[in-house]
Amino acid sequence: MPGPAAPPALRARVRASGSRLARRLVDRPLRHLGVGGACVLVAATAGAGGLEPQTQDGPEVVTAGTAVDAAPFEITVQRARWADDLGIPTAQDGDRWVAVVATVRNTSDASVLSSHLTHALTLEPFTGARATAGEHGLAASATALLDDGSTPNPVQPGLTQDVVFLFDQDGGAAPPDEVVVHLQRSTWREGSLDRSLAWWEPTTVAEAPLPVEAAPDDTAQDDA
Repeated sequence: MPGPAAPPALRARVRASGSRLARRLVDRPLRHLGVGGACVLVAATAGAGGLEPQTQDGPEVVTAGTAVDAAPFEITVQRARWADDLGIPTAQDGDRWVAVVATVRNTSDASVLSSHLTHALTLEPFTGARATAGEHGLAASATALLDDGSTPNPVQPGLTQDVVFLFDQDGGAAPPDEVVVHLQRSTWREGSLDRSLAWWEPTTVAEAPLPVEAAPDDTAQDDA
């Protein structure tokens, strides 16, 4: 379910950056849904307990807006959108992006490469995905900061950023109505071969089903 309007400071950075990705994926105020749209969203989540975390055997099932310890990160999944053009080239002409927006904070005391972040948030396979699923699902083809479209590499300790995880989809396939996000937590320890310290043993600790909506045209964004 879409969250509240993005803060004014973020919207100001979006306008200043000129990033098409940012303009299309920064969240709109809930009022843009209208009364009917808001009621549909509330009804759709009420049966699953609204915003309360859901539990089951295996990974915890959470909803959008729930902070998850996915060491070395804290990740809060926000929303999912699809778009044919985000200003970032896809693998093939005519493909589209399926984008997951999440708030990420590096909770460790050292910088972490974006390649590790890419595998901390993955998706269950969906029709037309260009990537090949690994043990924990589909890894993003690219990551970008929401406010300016730059690559978050490295991810600095203690810094909270809105990150877009981009998954390439064959343009001949229909956009997915829903994706399931998997969040992985790793362990800081010595490697078994070279004894070097690193983040090892990613384990899926949470999953979040998200509806996927078309990203609004960037010309429709207001200055609120």
